[in-house]
Amino acid sequence: MKRRRRTSRTASERRTGCAALYGPGVNANQPTLAGFGTLSQDARKPYFSRYGWTQGLDIFCNCATNRYDSLQTKFTKRFGNGYSVQANYTLQRERQHGGDQFFYLPDLEYGPADWDRKHNFSISTLYELPFFKGNRFLGGWQFNQNTIIQSGLPFNVTYRDAGVERDTGPNRPDLVGDPSGPQTRDQWFNATPIGTAGSAFARPAVGTYGNLPRNELRGPGYWRTDASLFKRFRIQDDMQLEFRVESVNIFNHVNLGNPDSEIGVPGNNNANAGRITSTAYFGADPQRNFQFALKFLF
Repeated sequence: MKRRRRTSRTASERRTGCAALYGPGVNANQPTLAGFGTLSQDARKPYFSRYGWTQGLDIFCNCATNRYDSLQTKFTKRFGNGYSVQANYTLQRERQHGGDQFFYLPDLEYGPADWDRKHNFSISTLYELPFFKGNRFLGGWQFNQNTIIQSGLPFNVTYRDAGVERDTGPNRPDLVGDPSGPQTRDQWFNATPIGTAGSAFARPAVGTYGNLPRNELRGPGYWRTDASLFKRFRIQDDMQLEFRVESVNIFNHVNLGNPDSEIGVPGNNNANAGRITSTAYFGADPQRNFQFALKFLF
């Protein structure tokens, strides 16, 4: 008898009283941008004028916000008729405060976490191969697989020579056009240099921050299938020999990392802007790998 179970739920969690950007402390002696170009960086630190302190000063406070909302669904087909299936899907949205300029402009760095993938899907299956059923030596093979499919990670866009506009806080430009691109390995987003026709970005006014929000763009998605094939040979009632073939990333799919997101400016171009030069997880994402195992069970 087949049994199928579908479950779904929504989850919304708002956590206040958190350290900014998951850090244990927030630097309360950051220089403010007010007075840039006139006052030195030290003179713009709040504890310099009072006590002459130039060093960073961590305050451990429950003052930032992390918010996570999600829709979570699951489909389960329990084992029967030689196979089972379990699938999961999560639609998530996470926002958090960053620590940079937190005490001056707390919402300046409020945005998606670096790990936030909007769509997350996984499916696991187990299948008993129908070949040679009933044959003690040739039958009894089992195939398993697990597939993960995820949307891309967010990233910031920065620009070169940003010290002309500011010497503290995040380096992000103004958004003045369409930043989308062909989403290829050589050009993921519109990385046309600032000051060039067709550029989606511009330099902010001196003494200001760019209006491009934190982690506004998204990189390539991710998918990988791991699989295994195994068979148990019964030697005696209490003794079995298990043969296994396991593969990581069996389709050898290349998952790309995020692009170089520092765009150029007149006189200081970045030839790699918008180009992807690494694989996912900072080059640590596994390529296809097989391993064989033989186990004696008693």
